[in-house]
Amino acid sequence: MSVAVSVEHLTKKYKLYEDKWGPIKEVVSRKKLHKEFLALKDFSLDFPKGEAIGVLGKNGSGKSTLLKIITGIADPTSGKVSVNGSLVFLDVSSGIDAELTGYENIFMKGILLGYTKDEMLEKVDDIIEFSELGEFINQPVKNYSAGMKAKLGFAISVNVDPDILIVDEALAVGDSMFRAKCMNKMNQFKEQGKTIIFVSHDPNAVESFCSKAAWIHQGELITYGDSKLVGSIYNDFMAGRRTIEAIKSELQFIHAIEQVSATMTENGYSVQVGGYLYGKNETEAKSFELLLRDKRTGEYRSIPLSPAPYEGSSSLPESVKKHAGFSATVTENQLAGLLKPGSFVFSVRYRNEENQWTEFPLRSGAFTKMDSDSQEQTSGRFLYKMQVAASQLNLVVDNHDKVQQQVNKMWFEGNLLHVEGVAFIRGYETKTASDVSVSLHLVNMETFEQKTYPASMNETEEITENQAFNPQGKNYNYSQFNAVIDLSKLEPGQYESKLTYVMKNDPYHEFLILVWASKGKEYPSETKIIGDREIEIKTGSKYLKLEVRNHGYEEQ
Repeated sequence: MSVAVSVEHLTKKYKLYEDKWGPIKEVVSRKKLHKEFLALKDFSLDFPKGEAIGVLGKNGSGKSTLLKIITGIADPTSGKVSVNGSLVFLDVSSGIDAELTGYENIFMKGILLGYTKDEMLEKVDDIIEFSELGEFINQPVKNYSAGMKAKLGFAISVNVDPDILIVDEALAVGDSMFRAKCMNKMNQFKEQGKTIIFVSHDPNAVESFCSKAAWIHQGELITYGDSKLVGSIYNDFMAGRRTIEAIKSELQFIHAIEQVSATMTENGYSVQVGGYLYGKNETEAKSFELLLRDKRTGEYRSIPLSPAPYEGSSSLPESVKKHAGFSATVTENQLAGLLKPGSFVFSVRYRNEENQWTEFPLRSGAFTKMDSDSQEQTSGRFLYKMQVAASQLNLVVDNHDKVQQQVNKMWFEGNLLHVEGVAFIRGYETKTASDVSVSLHLVNMETFEQKTYPASMNETEEITENQAFNPQGKNYNYSQFNAVIDLSKLEPGQYESKLTYVMKNDPYHEFLILVWASKGKEYPSETKIIGDREIEIKTGSKYLKLEVRNHGYEEQ
């Protein structure tokens, strides 16, 4: 691999003083009056020739310090930098003198970039045309708007034809048409095989423009690799979904899902995944568990993952091939009570040196093979679809159709809560009570323990005779349900309600939905006290929820 820029063991220290006179006071007093700030900590990275490499990091992470050292604006405290080729730092504001005209600034900035007057004369017409400044090119820059200054700076930098272009958040210049032209120019650079170092805190921009990316955090290189993978990890951190410690733990391992296959058997849905997973610094295999986790609730199921010889096509070290492979089958029976409409992500976990579980997403490889049945499986209890999003493998589960439902009223009777409502599916007729069965479920959102209450199906002509709901004149007479909940058997906690709707006739589909309850005036507003428990009905979200507390509980 040819290297455009090589950075080896860079460290940059800054002295921080309490006031501007600190350096002088330090000399006079001969006492240390400063604190040391490490902007870069033993940072090493090779930027390959002919690629667009993104550098991600939030403000204050060390990105700008790295650029200043690469371009020679600042010197490192230790370490070295090698640059192979002509380099331009695309900073739209630097090197522009407000007192000079735009035309004069073209030559001045060109000289600062190392070009002669004759060389700039050959480029000046292209620069003026690209900048779109027209007759304003001969006006003093101090009369330019901020957008005009940015256009001039960008036009000069990209038209001097460097081997290496460093871009520091410089593409948000001018209007939308000019920004599009800037991106086209950058893409031309890529097609010409030039090296672009694209610095940003926007992972979407890096993922769309760059093939590889590095993430800097507090002066350290956290990871470097495929831009989509790095962008996904960075997104997890910035969104607060994962800590830097959890991410560093994941990065100790090399892993990818390479193959996905799904089938439907008489025992229900089944999905097989295969790939590789091994520690960077370990010769022996760890014991892992494969997890399928509900992205909304956090509920999961685990399956032991045994190491096996790797037989895929990726180039893995020979020392790990004997244990780096894995293959696992996840069946609907193993996932009893978990699968429901929603999105589920595949991850792995292992026990660390402190014997604590450490979990991280099992990333999908860039070219994961997925058979056609995995894309969408329409038969069975639900609709199943495997998809890759943000480099993670997801199982998306949905109902075959939409259940129209509403809780019409609720009332207390002793220790019991009666829930009465309607539920039907357009087109599926319910002429008798045996055409459908409905059950209400309460799920404790801390333990995920589920209690099920079968509902009686009662006759009502409300839906059948309503033209708005039933323009085709179908028979939905048995669409009213009544479920009875024994409140005395509920432990303290927050409970989410779900409704199962099962077709007893062809096509025999089953539906699972959250219970919709938007008729607030028809529900009890008081807190129910049963023994040492307080039960409160909550429908502020329009979904039915219950909160069970110890009597006399005070929220802290």
